[in-house]
Amino acid sequence: MSDTDRQLAATVPSPARVSNVSQARRTGSRNEEAIVLDLYDAHQRDLHSFVRSVERNPATAEDVVAETFLRLTREVGAGRVPDEPRAWLHRVAANLVISGGRHRSVVTRVLGRLVSHDTDEPADAPLLRTESREELLEMLRSLPVDARTALMLAAHGFSGREIAGALGRSELATRSLMSRARMRLRNQLVRREMPR
Repeated sequence: MSDTDRQLAATVPSPARVSNVSQARRTGSRNEEAIVLDLYDAHQRDLHSFVRSVERNPATAEDVVAETFLRLTREVGAGRVPDEPRAWLHRVAANLVISGGRHRSVVTRVLGRLVSHDTDEPADAPLLRTESREELLEMLRSLPVDARTALMLAAHGFSGREIAGALGRSELATRSLMSRARMRLRNQLVRREMPR
């Protein structure tokens, strides 16, 4: 028998192992940890397959299996070893999956209401907007009239052909004029934002 076959055989519940749990329950000769370990060895693989079949997220499935065996440990510690451990484990795991699904559903529905996006703007926001607007107007005033006119027409949605017609220039000359004006504004903004 290969090592892989031995490992696989060790994870499959054997009748002897399951009967040891029943015998320990009857005689009380085994401690709680041994009972839980035997039940884990006997049912973990089957329980994990069951949970993965109903829970898509692998991490959540692992959490459900772990929580199920944690609850089994508590039950055994309280002296309440389930009569049908396999059925008990599957029922607890199914309840945990359903409960988790309900929880995620409620969180998804309520999450948008928990955070209010209707916050007041900072007290200095109007002042900052006014200052920024005034700075931009000052920079626009520094441009030649035809460049300023071209940029304002573009900002209001006019096409390059329409702007060229309004200025009495070719489209190519208008594009060049606007490109130079935008570059000049960008350079002025960069200089203003640099720390002094």
